[in-house]
Amino acid sequence: MAIRTDKLQATYAGNIETVVFTKDVQNGEICVLGNQVGREAVQAATPTDVTKEEILIVASPEVVYDQLKDDLLDFVNKAGSNARAYHLTEGDIITVTDDVIDGTSVVNQYLVPKNGSSKLAPAADLSGGTRFAAKVIEKGKLYGQPATAFKVLTV
Repeated sequence: MAIRTDKLQATYAGNIETVVFTKDVQNGEICVLGNQVGREAVQAATPTDVTKEEILIVASPEVVYDQLKDDLLDFVNKAGSNARAYHLTEGDIITVTDDVIDGTSVVNQYLVPKNGSSKLAPAADLSGGTRFAAKVIEKGKLYGQPATAFKVLTV
């Protein structure tokens, strides 16, 4: 539900995409780029070939307009609306709440994308041959929720 861009080159270098999803997506989920849908917007999709496709991470500003009704953890990128996705670089460090990971992450193991899924999945090793891989460097809390910090190894 939440993401913290601890050390992300794109926040300084501006390598950001405006993406549009066909379904609601939480910050911290992953996507690949599809067709252009406007002057600057690109259709986002779930990966279909993780051995070849570039993986981006969704991290829109978490704006909550009515704090009496909604909490920061309730934020979602609505289908059909613009969202922000970041190109990743080797060495980037990101923390996400564990609900956007498909399984249980383990420190010193890995997170990799899966075909057809918008969530990273834990892996004991990198034998799957994915283009993107990240190493879990820490378990902790983010906004009071269980979270995983990871460092990007390959993009």
